[in-house]
Amino acid sequence: MNLSQEFFKNYQANFFRYQQIINQDALDKVGYWTEKFNVEGYTSDKDQVSQIIRSHIRVTYLHCIDTLFELVCGLFPRNDRMQDEDLPFIISKNNDAFNKPIIQGIAEKNALTLKEIYEPIHFGKHSIPLVQYIIYYQINIESLIDKSLYSKIEESIEPIIDLLSIFARDIIDKSEYNSLKHALRAFPFNGFFKIVDPGTNEPIAGMDFKNAQKYLYKSDNEYRIVTKNFNTQRDYAYTMVASNMIWNIIKVRETYLSSINKPGIGSLFVYFFSTDDYCDLEKSTDHKQKLEIKVKTN
Repeated sequence: MNLSQEFFKNYQANFFRYQQIINQDALDKVGYWTEKFNVEGYTSDKDQVSQIIRSHIRVTYLHCIDTLFELVCGLFPRNDRMQDEDLPFIISKNNDAFNKPIIQGIAEKNALTLKEIYEPIHFGKHSIPLVQYIIYYQINIESLIDKSLYSKIEESIEPIIDLLSIFARDIIDKSEYNSLKHALRAFPFNGFFKIVDPGTNEPIAGMDFKNAQKYLYKSDNEYRIVTKNFNTQRDYAYTMVASNMIWNIIKVRETYLSSINKPGIGSLFVYFFSTDDYCDLEKSTDHKQKLEIKVKTN
């Protein structure tokens, strides 16, 4: 058995896509689920159930991009050698020491990291940037029946880097992700926080805690409760985009590796990327609103 071929063949590339569709359906039917929980003996109100579902949409997004970076970083060259066939073994172990500087560099668009992800990768007589190799593997213009599609791959590279940078900024500090994975570290409660104009008494900023998540965060020698707004539309949309990247990474390799012993013409569906995937979502500042309250000092 070729473990690498089996890995790519059986990988659940749409796992997060399907999970998020289910989550969104539950949110759309929050009234139904609130009533069902109460009938079954749980004491729930609509706001509480909505917050739970929004938390799950958020953690599904963070889980998705965490998985994406496991794959992306796992495919970075090691000892001047590409890691496609070793990927199952690489991601089976803890790679934080290797992955974190890459994710940090992508988040900051650090010049050295950008240089690395644009580093040319050579296969046969072809040469493409590392980031293109990771997302589209060995697809080249000669392998395409419709040659015009290759330009869509090339045009996807800059948006892919922008998207990876957005995802990296969302996942690099894992305190929120960990709190959502382990729900007992979260502090759900209702209420409002408002800042008003002293002259007009009109609110100029604030936060509705019914649409936010609170978690405990340790910084240096103090603990804080951090409150961050949910932006469920953004979490859902970016899960779909990140899932598209995961699909490409897995399915292109599945097709190419399975064709080693079966040469010929094969069909393959891949996703392209553009600024439309993120420009409007990044105009919103909801997900950037954060409130921190110091609760304990060591």
